[in-house]
Amino acid sequence: MDTLIIGGGAAGAAAAIAAAEKGSRVTVLERNRKALKKLGVTGNGRGNLQNEGAPRYYGDVPFAQQVLSAAPPKALREWWSQLGVPLCTEEEGRVYPSSLLAASAVDALLFRMAELGVRILPNLRVTALTHTSKGFFVDGLESVYGDDRSKANGKIKKGELLAERPVHFQADRVIVTAGGKAAPTHGTDGTAYTLLQGLGHSLVEPRPALCALLTDTAPVKGLSGQRVRAKLTLCSRKGSVLHQSQGEALFADDGVSGIAAMQLARFIEVGSMLELDLREALWGNPEGDCEQALRSRIELLPSRTLASFFTGATTDALSWAILKAADLTERNRSVLSLTAGEVSRLASAITAFPLSVLGTRGFDAAQVTAGGISTDEFDPATMESRLVPGLYAAGEILNVDGDCGGYNLMFAFSSGLLAGGAL
Repeated sequence: MDTLIIGGGAAGAAAAIAAAEKGSRVTVLERNRKALKKLGVTGNGRGNLQNEGAPRYYGDVPFAQQVLSAAPPKALREWWSQLGVPLCTEEEGRVYPSSLLAASAVDALLFRMAELGVRILPNLRVTALTHTSKGFFVDGLESVYGDDRSKANGKIKKGELLAERPVHFQADRVIVTAGGKAAPTHGTDGTAYTLLQGLGHSLVEPRPALCALLTDTAPVKGLSGQRVRAKLTLCSRKGSVLHQSQGEALFADDGVSGIAAMQLARFIEVGSMLELDLREALWGNPEGDCEQALRSRIELLPSRTLASFFTGATTDALSWAILKAADLTERNRSVLSLTAGEVSRLASAITAFPLSVLGTRGFDAAQVTAGGISTDEFDPATMESRLVPGLYAAGEILNVDGDCGGYNLMFAFSSGLLAGGAL
């Protein structure tokens, strides 16, 4: 049986290995110059492959749970072991190659595919996918490049695109693992959705997930580069809570980044507000009574002015941002002059530092896509289409996304193994 896999990322590699181990002749069509490009940079190059904690998924959550039940994290760990990749577990259940290098996982996957005779065709962009009684037919364009050249600084300048020539393939079955719209520099620009839509599948509107938030810039002026531990609450225009996260937030000139902020991106609505609870950043206690902490600090440091009130607890820039949020801008004013109402107002600025959310930095800066091809039309036990026999999909192209921490790669590998092994 001939299996054609569209997309040589994490899900595609897993599917290729599983299919080849079942005896299928496997060809992988990869848009980039080499397969597994995105995996090689994941986790800041350390390769956060999966997570041992409770699953944290969005989109079609029951579908994701069924996939992980059929190919659970324990089975994935054994799979990596069989590939010769020892793993280690760090805080929050994050699992990495013991080398702490994503390249180790990439090398092992490529080696196993070569060992099994998997054919990987790079520089190939699929433009059409059709199905008839005779099987699947794929049309594409193969990019032809000139030779790479060494530059004076020792770096390699990639050869220029010379031409695109049409190519055609036929297969008994096809597995689409071409990713979503996030990080288009890695070849995932969303065009692959049309391949499945053309065969009758529906699309849940894609949007950026795990992406920095754009906010009103005035409140964060001067804070760029500062990291804080905080609890973040995203609220709707009417004040209802859309989602919460906790961890590190990184201020930027245009808003807020860091894992805790990025995990809110998929939930943004028009008119959303972001509130940062900064108690942990200031007092080291995320649950303490903030008003009481402020009164105790006033008693401890009665000679201070507002300008120096938080000196020692945080930076001058964050201190000034908090004071402005509380409308306390007389920098030389004595802290002893603060009224009970003003102390309460200052506590509110600390526990709910407010930022109007304007959007996200978009798919170019997103790590993952929320939305995608509807999972209603696929069997979670095999990843086979319920509409077109012999057609499969796996990974980020589907309407499943997870929190930061290895959840997205875990779903990609699990779903890829199910799709590839369903012969």
